[in-house]
Amino acid sequence: MIRRYLAIVGIIFAVVIGLGVWLKPPLQDMRESVDAELARFAQAKVAAGETAPAITSVASNDWGVAVSHVVRAGDLAFSCIGAYHVTVCSSPD
Repeated sequence: MIRRYLAIVGIIFAVVIGLGVWLKPPLQDMRESVDAELARFAQAKVAAGETAPAITSVASNDWGVAVSHVVRAGDLAFSCIGAYHVTVCSSPD
């Protein structure tokens, strides 16, 4: 009985991990979307007569089933994290 239970749990775990790897969003697309948002933000700052903050750090991570990309401009952060064809992005706007 325990062997059957462990086999079922193992199969479910393998399917979930396999789907995660297969359905994760492309990191390059995520980088492009975050960079586009940062350019839009900088353009709005320049149009308002302010100076656009300088980019201080950029980090991209690929964790196998999820990916993330973060760009910091001054003390503001633009970031996206995605897994299973779901991507959530944030900006300081």
